[in-house]
Amino acid sequence: MVYEDKRFYHKETCHLEHLKAKAATQKENEEWDDLYQYIIKLHDLVVLPKGNITRLKDLRSGFVMKNGKKVKQWRTGPDFNLMLDAYKLSEDSIRWCIKNKLDGSNDVKAVNYGISIMIDKLNEANERKKNRQRQLEQIQLESKNTKGITNYEVIYKPKSENDNDISEFL
Repeated sequence: MVYEDKRFYHKETCHLEHLKAKAATQKENEEWDDLYQYIIKLHDLVVLPKGNITRLKDLRSGFVMKNGKKVKQWRTGPDFNLMLDAYKLSEDSIRWCIKNKLDGSNDVKAVNYGISIMIDKLNEANERKKNRQRQLEQIQLESKNTKGITNYEVIYKPKSENDNDISEFL
């Protein structure tokens, strides 16, 4: 038994699962912080309103409407890193909308408008993420294949400048 975080865990299974869950939670918290800081900087805010935080967390959790009620599904929505990529893709259009449509306001409505634009770009961001992963896999596969192949150095011997010399033929 291992004592950690005011609880006892079995050494073999439970403690390892706890450590994995703790690492995943820490990673997700770091991704959330990156997204939060990006949104604050994009909308020129001091603190993100609570309604917007709830909307982003609900999007991450993957809330689904069933029979007119919200049903929470455990982490089925897009992760915070993907949302950040979608925000970066839609940054120009969000800035344009803040400047022209919303007259520079930075209230809950403006941030919600930005979130809606970001949601439209989620599929494109997901495709880019998949393409990046495919490219990395292809590069790794090619690097494994080229390990067995040796490259030979080609030495170029230039032609002699004196083409009129008959002694080479004799």
